[in-house]
Amino acid sequence: MPVREKPVSKDFLNLDDRVLGIVVDRYGLPDADCFLPILLDGDRCTLLDVRSDTSKKAVLEAGDKRYFLKQVPWYCDEPRQIAASTGIQEGLRKAGVPVARLVPTRDGDLWTSFSDESFVLFEHVDGLRYRADPDQDRSAARVLARLHAAGVSAEQALGEDVFTLAADHIALLDKVLPDTADTTAVFEELLASVRRRALDAGFGALPTTAVHGDFNPWNLLFTADRRVAAVVDFDNCDVQSRLHDVAEALLTFCVLGYAEDSTTFAAVQPVEVDRAAVRRFLDAYEEVLPLTPVERECLPFALGAVWIELTCLGLLRHDFDTSPAYLDTCVRTFSVLTEDLRIGVGR
Repeated sequence: MPVREKPVSKDFLNLDDRVLGIVVDRYGLPDADCFLPILLDGDRCTLLDVRSDTSKKAVLEAGDKRYFLKQVPWYCDEPRQIAASTGIQEGLRKAGVPVARLVPTRDGDLWTSFSDESFVLFEHVDGLRYRADPDQDRSAARVLARLHAAGVSAEQALGEDVFTLAADHIALLDKVLPDTADTTAVFEELLASVRRRALDAGFGALPTTAVHGDFNPWNLLFTADRRVAAVVDFDNCDVQSRLHDVAEALLTFCVLGYAEDSTTFAAVQPVEVDRAAVRRFLDAYEEVLPLTPVERECLPFALGAVWIELTCLGLLRHDFDTSPAYLDTCVRTFSVLTEDLRIGVGR
């Protein structure tokens, strides 16, 4: 997925009556009379414009039904990308993966555009957010394996890989935060090392399939008994090696810490990698779809690449500081992911 600088002029706050009128007309929802800028999770209420600032989002009530309207974010709103994303979602849902159903317009389109913005409309899915529960982790891992086992493809997918995406994030970091030159230089060197080792191990010949591209705890809804109710936010989906999803899931479920109840990374990250959590997630995934020996050999290198990508994202969002001490912490964690965990994930 192209890595683009966030537009300064974008307004990600409330949707207005004009947009409501367009949605009502294009989707044929005459009973819809308001947008609700909130998500309900049991007895918890979250304002959508507080939880996310990447695109406009709202719950839409029409009669006795609820829908979720989402603006396609600026970094993936090219028609080719939207076509690939919506096609992958429909393919996965038809294959039995718990994916929210896209609602077609009256013309049968799976998205609509106006005023230089594109929107998708989903059937609303009731569910609970992630609570860092081991049973939720195992359920997430099994659903991720089912997603990959579905074998969905898309002709218009970009077909990028974890190393290219990490390199693009480094370049964006260097462009947006020029005072991080020392950090980007270190990241470039680390990325070059894992890319080379992955290619030597056979990464270039790995099979490809549809990947979510952003499989993290905040893009899943869970039932009360801690099973996955729905996988959401396929904005970054693509067709590539499944190691991208596996690596990102291991990092976001088992390694990274978050600031309270948010998608923001905690300023202070765990010093040690929870190896037991990594093993638990990977075991649950492989109950459904085992990794091949070559994939196991390449996974630690994919972990290193995604670690760099997510660290750059945290720096761009100012979740992390840019001090030499934090860079040292990043390098130590990178070493653990790419070296110390090799015995565990490459068994």
